[in-house]
Amino acid sequence: MPTAKPDTGHGATLTLSSNSGSYKIRRIVGYRENLPVVDISYLGTTGYRDTMPGDLVAIDAFDVDVLFEAVTGLPPTGTVETATITYPLQSSGATTAANSAGTAFITSRKWPDMQTNNEMVGTISIQFDGATGPTFTAAT
Repeated sequence: MPTAKPDTGHGATLTLSSNSGSYKIRRIVGYRENLPVVDISYLGTTGYRDTMPGDLVAIDAFDVDVLFEAVTGLPPTGTVETATITYPLQSSGATTAANSAGTAFITSRKWPDMQTNNEMVGTISIQFDGATGPTFTAAT
């Protein structure tokens, strides 16, 4: 197994399977997986609340900032498709980059602010639907 080395996110990509647009990505905010905590305390519980792990992991939507180009616009909301985040290939001896992939849909689009001497940056929010993944595949 290659030795893990920390690296920057430079070189990461996002692919949406049914969207043919090519976007210049500024930032991908990492998605968060949350396991609910179930309170099992009762009236006789003392000291601290008793808890146990829930059954199903919830996945939060994550944001992607893209440099806005008028010829491309922003991808549409609501289309279920495979979203693949490919992580940068790190200098650890691996030849295939890690990725996270699963079925997802865009929940919101923020069109860019327009200002002199500033790039126009739009934001899309993506929600993995849990039907297929997301599944993390380690670099090899």
